[in-house]
Amino acid sequence: MDDWILEPSVHSMNTENPVRETVSSIKLPTDFPKPTYSLALGDPSYYTDFAAHSFVVDAVVETLRSGQGNGYTDSLGYGPARETLSRAYSYDNIRLTKEDVIIDIGGTGAIHTILQVFLNPGDNILISSPGFPLYKTMAQNLKAEAITYNLKPFSNWEVDLEDLERKVTPRTKMIVVVNPCNPCGSVFSKEHLMDILNWAERHHVCILADEVYHGMTFGKPHYPLGSLTDTVPVFTVGALSKMFLVPGWRCGWVLIYDKYNKCEKYRPAINKIKNMLLHPVPFIMQAIPKIYENLPQNYFAEVMQKVKERAEVVKAKLADVSALNTGTPEGSLYCMVAIDFTNMDVKSSVEFAQKLAHEEGVVIMPAEAFLSHSAFRIVLCHPIHVIEECMDRIKSFIQRHTI
Repeated sequence: MDDWILEPSVHSMNTENPVRETVSSIKLPTDFPKPTYSLALGDPSYYTDFAAHSFVVDAVVETLRSGQGNGYTDSLGYGPARETLSRAYSYDNIRLTKEDVIIDIGGTGAIHTILQVFLNPGDNILISSPGFPLYKTMAQNLKAEAITYNLKPFSNWEVDLEDLERKVTPRTKMIVVVNPCNPCGSVFSKEHLMDILNWAERHHVCILADEVYHGMTFGKPHYPLGSLTDTVPVFTVGALSKMFLVPGWRCGWVLIYDKYNKCEKYRPAINKIKNMLLHPVPFIMQAIPKIYENLPQNYFAEVMQKVKERAEVVKAKLADVSALNTGTPEGSLYCMVAIDFTNMDVKSSVEFAQKLAHEEGVVIMPAEAFLSHSAFRIVLCHPIHVIEECMDRIKSFIQRHTI
């Protein structure tokens, strides 16, 4: 019999997730004499202090037990859930209807749907550095390009507008703005967001507003981009995942803020894409109205108070380490720490992370996983005593590797 020649597609082999692939190179020793910790896992459900609230779980249990959530529904998502989200995220400047809401398979699925609708081969999107790397993965899969623009570490990770101006091209279809920010833990001011909107209007570039951490702040208010403009089309991505601490439920959405219908041609295209992969599990979608109806008034404040306490521990513990700069964390579940390697015998954040894991039993996420360098991300969900212990070990590591 002739030998079979079987080769995977170029498409599949060109698919890379920088987060997973970077973390796989960071190994904890198997015989470490002290407890080991990972500050890299961005799944809040893993940590005991960030378990899903009972009102969220009860809403899903009720819909599942009703027997009504076991079949297919509209490919754009369960109608009453879309109506709930349209009311929850309407603002004085623009009122949404359910036709402006598409429910998708997690926030990542929502991002993928929008990029499929916007990008042709050879087009590009602008994404931040540091930033969420799957935008680059998805763009490359569509034979498009993801061009990074810089965030400024010593200006609390604001957008470098001059760099942004250099990066835009005639084939730029969209700019991605992540706020509150993963991985940086920053929250943009209203004034800074207006600068970004003015830039987008001047260049006629639509915005993909990644607001998966909507309202999850503790240092300053969160201004949703859709609430600040009448003239720039904004496609906002949200999800149950981080706001309600249930990332495994895989239920996200797109909100279309397009008051003057400039993106009219994109709507039937979205319908076509959604007819291919349909929707999240129905009993999760059907719980959305009840989740928002029963949302405790102080829910987000209580969750973010826990994050704030951990951020303050990180900032205080590392304040006297000249090689590190934490900035001022203000939201999401993370803190990005910039590294100055000038007086160290370690010369990259990947090497920093690898040696820290080996010598101190602590795993952090190097900035290379987020399309950047000379920094690392900390997840602010561990118990406070663990955060304290890990910061002490990082300080010991810095002292040992300072020339």
